Amino acid sequence: MSKSFGIVKTHFADIWSWIALPWVILFSSFVVNLLLAGASGEGFTTGGLASIFVYVFVLGIASVSQTYSFIIGFGARRKDFFIGTATAIAIIAASSSVILTLLAWIERQTDGWGVGLHFFSLPSISDGALPVTVLFFFCSMTNIFFSGFLISSIFRRFGRNVMLLFFAVITLAMTVAAYLITYYEKWTALFDWLGGATLMQVTGTLLGLTLVYVAVTYALLRKATI
Repeated sequence: MSKSFGIVKTHFADIWSWIALPWVILFSSFVVNLLLAGASGEGFTTGGLASIFVYVFVLGIASVSQTYSFIIGFGARRKDFFIGTATAIAIIAASSSVILTLLAWIERQTDGWGVGLHFFSLPSISDGALPVTVLFFFCSMTNIFFSGFLISSIFRRFGRNVMLLFFAVITLAMTVAAYLITYYEKWTALFDWLGGATLMQVTGTLLGLTLVYVAVTYALLRKATI
């Protein structure tokens, strides 16, 4: 366990990549949208919050491609690398989720920072109890991180060709699914089902997918070469 925490410290030693940069990107987007809302005099909802989740996805990919060989090369076990990295993102996701939820709450209390801007507080996500919103953000962030972690682990374990094949299979499956939904005219039913899902149901689905990513990634890294 001590080795795993050592790997956590190794990740956090890169303060810029793991801690500072995602918030710099997020708040840069926030300031731009705040100025636009103030200048226009009309409030609006923006998707700028997605920037931090996109960054976490990239971080999941980089966690394997940039640090795996380095850490394993210094004698760490693959198990320690996985546990340490998972612990690091859990800490980041937990703290970030609390901050995002508090910012969403402040945004609602100030009527969108006084200009009607909805940047952190999004419909159906920030309207409920604060603990549920925190849990949703946490599951979303860990899910997107481990999806990137999984992609990079496939490349590390099998190489580029298998990774490209993986994307080809995913693309084919999505294309076939879209065709079947269109053929049987089920788009309306699908959107109605998605629209009727509660935030807790969505959160539970994200959690389930994340656990699948975790299990598959762990199995891949245990057999991966340096």
